[in-house]
Order: sequence, then C-alpha cells, then structure tokens
Amino acid sequence: MYQRNFIITLIFFGLNIINVHASGDFPYFCDLNMSYYPGSDGQAYEVFHDRGKQVRGKTSIFDGEHPSHGSFQQLGVKLIADVCYKNENTGQVYVEDPDDLWIKKSNINVQKHEYSLTEYILIFLDDNKSNEENDECKDKWWTSFEEDKRVIIKVADIWQGMTAHYSTAYAISPEDIMINGKWVCS
Repeated sequence: MYQRNFIITLIFFGLNIINVHASGDFPYFCDLNMSYYPGSDGQAYEVFHDRGKQVRGKTSIFDGEHPSHGSFQQLGVKLIADVCYKNENTGQVYVEDPDDLWIKKSNINVQKHEYSLTEYILIFLDDNKSNEENDECKDKWWTSFEEDKRVIIKVADIWQGMTAHYSTAYAISPEDIMINGKWVCS
C-alpha cells in the first residue's frame, strides 16, 4: 500500500512539473521570478512574482558614481539564489549563471542576463507597510549592518533601478531581514 501511494505521488509530482513547463511558467530551479514586458517610449516594465519567498544572501557594500554628485556607497546583498528573468514577449529566460550544474542539467534554454541578478541594493518601500514601518526597518538595517554577514531576506518586491542613484542594476524592497538569527523588521 505504501509503495503504491509513493508511486502515485511521484507520478503526480512529475505531471505537475510538466504542467508548469507547458503553461509557460518559470522553471522549477528559480528561487525568485521576474517578468519583463518590453515596450516602446519608456513603456517597458518588470513584475516580481511574489510567492512568499525567502532568499539567502551576504551583506555587501556597492560603489556607484553619480554624474554630478560623485562617488557614493549603498548597502545591499549578494543573493545566494537563482533569480530568473523572463522576457514575456519572447519567452526567453535569463539567469546569472547558465553554466550552473543544476540549471545546465535541466535542459531548459536559458541565457546569461546582461546585468547581475545576484547584486541588489535594499530600498525600504514595502507597499504593505506604512512609511514609519519602512523607516524603522531601514534604521535597524543601517545600525545592524556588517559587511559579509549571512542574511535571509523576505522579498516584498524587486525592480530595475537603472538610474544614476543606483549602484546596482536591481533593487529589493525587503519585507523583513534576518541577521544573526533575528528578524530586524518585525
């Protein structure tokens, strides 16, 4: 009886994976998912697919160069996760490292993204929090920050930050951040 249930579960699991691929969703190896909708005249936009994801990372300081204000630094993270970026017009999926063994063995056509999909600054603009809650979270992040510390981030949103005020191509709006085993925002 146990063996029969186990086989049925395996078949069901396999069909679900096939169904996900057939419906055009993201590959199973993606930890975080972003869709890109190309457009003309500044109408392009990205959508982060929130699935209650928590991702691991390491704290990092990123350097930037503003055209009129000079050099600056921003606090952020280098994710230890597979972020998938999908062009919704072409269906092409982009990742940070298409040669990663896990991704390469999947037989899914992926390409390397032109920007880093692992380096993110943190911007405290969680839409589900008040301005005061976001500011409090940001203050706790700043006061507890140490470079090269392992963290867990509950991601509220991700967006492209291609302006002179960003030292990375993308930014994360965190819902919460765990440093040293404690959630700093909740």
